[in-house]
Amino acid sequence: MMNILLFAVIILAVITSARLLRVFDLTAKLRGREPYEITESENNINAVLMLLSMVGMFGMFIFLTSKYYTIENGYMLPPAASEHGVEVDSLLELNFIVISIAFFLTQTLMLWFCYRYRYNQKRKALHYAHNNKLELVWTVIPAIVLTVLILRGLIVWNHSTSRSDDPNRLVMEFYARQFDWTARFSGQDNILGEANFTMINDNNTLGLITQETIHEQIAILDSALIKEERRRDEAFLPQPEYDKVLTSIRRLKFQIQRVLEFESQIAEKKFTTANDDVVLQNEIHLPVNRIIDLNLRSQDVIHSAYLPHFRVHMYCVPGVNTNFTFKTIMTTAEMRRKLGNPDFNYLLYCNNICGNAHFNMMMTIVVDTEEDFQKWITGQKTFSQQMAERLSGVDESLVEPDSSEVTPADSNVNTLGAPTALK
Repeated sequence: MMNILLFAVIILAVITSARLLRVFDLTAKLRGREPYEITESENNINAVLMLLSMVGMFGMFIFLTSKYYTIENGYMLPPAASEHGVEVDSLLELNFIVISIAFFLTQTLMLWFCYRYRYNQKRKALHYAHNNKLELVWTVIPAIVLTVLILRGLIVWNHSTSRSDDPNRLVMEFYARQFDWTARFSGQDNILGEANFTMINDNNTLGLITQETIHEQIAILDSALIKEERRRDEAFLPQPEYDKVLTSIRRLKFQIQRVLEFESQIAEKKFTTANDDVVLQNEIHLPVNRIIDLNLRSQDVIHSAYLPHFRVHMYCVPGVNTNFTFKTIMTTAEMRRKLGNPDFNYLLYCNNICGNAHFNMMMTIVVDTEEDFQKWITGQKTFSQQMAERLSGVDESLVEPDSSEVTPADSNVNTLGAPTALK
């Protein structure tokens, strides 16, 4: 019933509007003019309203700017906690100044022209087709202003995305996946260990390459391959399921072959740089007044690392390593005092919608003094220590297949979990 009443109200409103327009037309004809003719008094009223709208618009602009875009309110952004963040804020402020000048100038001219050149029967319009000097002015001046803004922006951008050669820099990585962040710090060598997606498993989510992870991955993949080949040879599967098994076997063999290539390079490359890396989740610490050489990777979809207080924003793209360089200038304790908020924490967000739990993809970051950071990082376990603790508590029979249970169909697999010949 309510829908019917709503529909009736809409129909009546349309009919009423049409009848009112008809009344206006008849009124105009009774006054001796056509409905589409606009009188001089009506033009004068519209012209004055244009000037009043200019006053109202400029007044609102000034009010909102003074209320929200002030130093006390952090320029509509949280206070900058990085060295380049101060430059970014300065560049943003310059952009707002240029935009504001252009806004006041163009709107004033436009609305004044609406008032000054309103319709007047005693005045004849002049057709002014072309003026080279005027066109040169409004082309060259914006071009110069935009060139200055773009060049200054490129300088800041190149500085932020170029790797630092400071020997005291901290090299680290943020690894994104649905829906969490993993941080990795370089160890004493200040070099992040090599990683590859073919090395990823439940125990090695970053795909780090070490001698231990290579042997472990071969064993895990080999065990998975045996299970899939048994399903193919022993189970009566429907054709779609059988095709999936064949696809799985083909992918596993390809992955095993790639990992075997890493194994063949052990004597040459050693793969020891990842041993002293520190891998953490949930919360990390950073030192103040040090350059952070940040590497970014993604496991699944495109994510976006966003640290608003540090003015850091960079995409994490699967298969592509991106980077960002910044220098912290304010500890968490200092920022808490500055904001008057004892519960404040720096946060790492994902600023690109990456799935249904995107909103919950955050990591807490604590900026410490150099002394406090060294105490914290020294107390963290390295990747090799984590591997040793985990492997010491793992039953090897759960990782490597028992040779006594290998069927003739599995005879292409040796006891080390490395296939000697792939079908």
